[in-house]
Order: sequence, then structure tokens, then C-alpha cells
Amino acid sequence: LLYLSDGKIDDTELPHHMKITQMVLDEYHREYNRAKDDIKNALGRISMTTDLWSDPNHDSYMAVTAHFMTR
Repeated sequence: LLYLSDGKIDDTELPHHMKITQMVLDEYHREYNRAKDDIKNALGRISMTTDLWSDPNHDSYMAVTAHFMTR
């Protein structure tokens, strides 16, 4: 989108918002399956860590991280 103002692409070359949504979902599923396979084939134990926080608007967030070894 940054190129749009420089005249390098025009509106007709931008994908439809539904196409972008589908591209993002497809990539999510690929990465999800890759991570699932990596964890399934981990060598030894899997260590988990978590972090909880909230922003100034009191929206809560939680992050979960898995540490493991692969070949």
C-alpha cells in the first residue's frame, strides 16, 4: 500500500479484502500445522512459559511460549 502513493501500483492491482483474508487464513493454517508437527516431534521435554498483562484500557492479554529442541 505504501507504493500506491508513489505511482508504482494502482487500485486495480490490489487484491480484494476477501482474497487477503483468505491468504492470511491459509498462512495461519500452514504455520499452525508446522508448529503442531514440530511440537509432536520434539526431542525430550517441552517447557512452557506464560506472561499475563493488561493495557491502560484494562484489556487483558496472555502469551504462552513453548521451548523445545528439534533436529
